[in-house]
Amino acid sequence: MKKKRISVPILSVAIAGILLATVLIVVLVKLVSRPPAKDEIAAGIAYLESLEKKDPDEVTKVRKEIHKKKLEAQRDELIAQLSSGALDPFSFFKDAAIVGDSRAVGFWYYEFVDKGRVFADGGHTIRNIADHMDALVALNPATIYLCYGLNDISIGYWSTPQEYVAEYMKIIQELQEKLPDATIVVSSIMPAQAPAFDRSKQWRHIPEWSEALGQACKENHILFANCDIVAQQHADLWDVDGIHFRRELYPYWSSHLVVTQLTEEIE
Repeated sequence: MKKKRISVPILSVAIAGILLATVLIVVLVKLVSRPPAKDEIAAGIAYLESLEKKDPDEVTKVRKEIHKKKLEAQRDELIAQLSSGALDPFSFFKDAAIVGDSRAVGFWYYEFVDKGRVFADGGHTIRNIADHMDALVALNPATIYLCYGLNDISIGYWSTPQEYVAEYMKIIQELQEKLPDATIVVSSIMPAQAPAFDRSKQWRHIPEWSEALGQACKENHILFANCDIVAQQHADLWDVDGIHFRRELYPYWSSHLVVTQLTEEIE
């Protein structure tokens, strides 16, 4: 059988197609490997310079907003993990501040939170928040947890829960004016236990003061972490003085603070 010969026109078209493809490849390689044009370089430099000129506070604000959006997307899973104990609640305190009395001191004393983020001392009341204002502004935390009440009730500055919460709301307003981007979370007043009442009978009234505080926070759109369930489920984790907490209670307390924030803040 004779082999079919390829006609000259067909052969010419095939060769031309190969040559065209080769030329296209060479051109594409040159385009990819060529150095950027001057206008592209200028645009890149301008972008980098624009980053240098950005207000650091604005950059921080954007970063916090991105972090918040990530939390929103992961909220349900985070709450489930916090509630089950699968997630370390103190991982949320890396950009936070805790302000309070001797009970709040335990956050750094037991090495759960960096000492530089805990503004607390024995005998302190909400009036001591003013003492920390400059330091809080300098720290510029994303979240401020307020943990007061024990001394406030027994010290005698306020005769009624209503007087107390009225001043508390004014102090929080000052905090909001100084740190408008910070989320403020108020912890309920954790109860005392015997033999603490031998030191102050006023501590028997903690529930009604705490309830008044929660109502005031609700009316003023301030996050309030009602920690009654922590006190009920872990009453065995109070210290022998009936006032302070053992180390084991702090993860439960902090988890409730964080869950409250995740649940309420982004509604």
